[in-house]
Amino acid sequence: MDRTPLQYLVSGRDQSGYVSLARATTVAALKKARELLQEGYIDVRICTPQGRILLSDEFDQFEA
Repeated sequence: MDRTPLQYLVSGRDQSGYVSLARATTVAALKKARELLQEGYIDVRICTPQGRILLSDEFDQFEA
């Protein structure tokens, strides 16, 4: 049985469509989400391994 570790899913949307990227750690997920925002993506969010959805205005709280 494959035991793939739980991952964070970072997603966002731009004029060409949606992107959804997996990251292994909180730090990596936050970094990628902030990069997407800087590149002009909208609706950027992080889904935690527990299923919690974090919107961009919640990223600072998540880091603490």
